[in-house]
Order: sequence, then C-alpha cells, then structure tokens
Amino acid sequence: MTTTRIAVTAGEPRAHVELAVGALAPRLISRDGSRAHVAVAAAGMVLLGGDHVHVAVDVGAGCTLHIQDVGGTVAYPGASSSWNLDVNIGAGGTLLWDGLPFVVADGADVERRSLLTLEPEARAVIRETLVLGRYGEQGGRLISALRADDDSGPILIEQLEVDGSTPEPGVLGSNRVIDAVTAVGFRPPARPTDLAFDRPGAMARHLSDHTHGSPLDRVWEAWATYATSRTLSHQRVVAPLPGQAIAAKERNIVDIPH
Repeated sequence: MTTTRIAVTAGEPRAHVELAVGALAPRLISRDGSRAHVAVAAAGMVLLGGDHVHVAVDVGAGCTLHIQDVGGTVAYPGASSSWNLDVNIGAGGTLLWDGLPFVVADGADVERRSLLTLEPEARAVIRETLVLGRYGEQGGRLISALRADDDSGPILIEQLEVDGSTPEPGVLGSNRVIDAVTAVGFRPPARPTDLAFDRPGAMARHLSDHTHGSPLDRVWEAWATYATSRTLSHQRVVAPLPGQAIAAKERNIVDIPH
C-alpha cells in the first residue's frame, strides 16, 4: 500500500506544498504564502476488491488547504477493501475537503475511516457523499467512520454501517444516498435543522435516492467561506436545538460532550 500525501506549510513568497502520489494523484492548482488548492483524482482503478488506500494530510500552522475531489470513487465488487484518511491540522490551520460521491457497487465490501486531529484554533469542513450502488444497483456493504479530536479530546465520533442488499429501517430506509457536510473546530452558520455539536462544530445531512439537487451545495459554500474568514470568532455561536446535543446510538451520530 502506497500512501498518498498532501502537506502544506507557510512560506514566502509561496507556501511549501508536498505531494506524493499513491492510489490518488494530487495536483497543485494554486497557492500563496499560506494557502494551497489541490485537486485529487484516482491514479488508476480505485477501489478494486482487495485495494487498501491510505491518504495522509498535514496542514501547517496558520495554513489553509483546500482539497477538491475531481473524479469521485467507485468501490467495485470483490474482496474487502479499505479507504483510510489521516489528517493533522496545525494551530490556526484550516482544511476544506470538497468530496465527490463515493459509490459502493453491488458486491463491494468496503471500510472507510477518517481521523482528524486538530491543534488549538484549527478547523475543518468536510463534504462526504456516500452512494449505495451504481445506476440500477442496490449497493454493497459499507462501514464509514469519522472521528475528529482536538487537544481536549473527541469532538465527534460517528460510524455508519449499511448494506444495500439488506436495508434497515431507521438507518437509510429506502434512500441510497447520504450527503453530509461536517464542520469541526468552530461554530458554522448552521440551519435550525442541522445538528449542532456540544463542542464547536456541526453537521448538515441530506438523504435521497439521487445525488443531484442536494441542498447541501449552499451549506458547503457558506461553511467553507465562514471557516476561512480571518475574523472568525468563537463568540458567534449557533445554539443547539433541544435534544440535539444528546448522543444518538447504534449507527447514528455520536457526539461526545466536553
């Protein structure tokens, strides 16, 4: 397994950007002294049965890294495969990850895990769209886990387990698409229907049977813009709705109080 690596550190006149090709091929789009915009696409057929993808991302102190998925991913039928993302965000750094659909085809068996570690005043906005099946398919088996920690402990721990061949009430039901925008390390301008975490962060989620027309496009743009504002203030708080800070159990959102 070869690791795809994306790292940015501040510099003059331009930030230093380190890119290493693994299963994904990162390409530099633009940069200035503390910001970098990187596009990622598959370097080959990904994910084939038995593939194990690892992506490591390091955002230096005070830097902003925008990673834009330009190809999406299909997990193909075959032996179990995995997709692991490890992210470290330095003090005052910001990560924006704008992901395209991750499609789990019939007969695929994939485990997808993302770990974000935030230093003080760091923040991140992540867009994930998970799709069970290609056109005309029900989709295979997927475990998708997301964890975000800072120096005080967990901000969010979430794990979703689904199998398109055996849909479960209370998980996705008849839906085959789960679209989500997650913000950690700050309070985004959340809508009343979004989940505000007990600690700084929130999640917007949309379930559907198709990928087009998601209302989360505007949420992504608003939260990403707010995250990169240099005037970001932790005093601007969107209060949780009653019951939103209660941890949900069994394949749902688990928000760990401070």
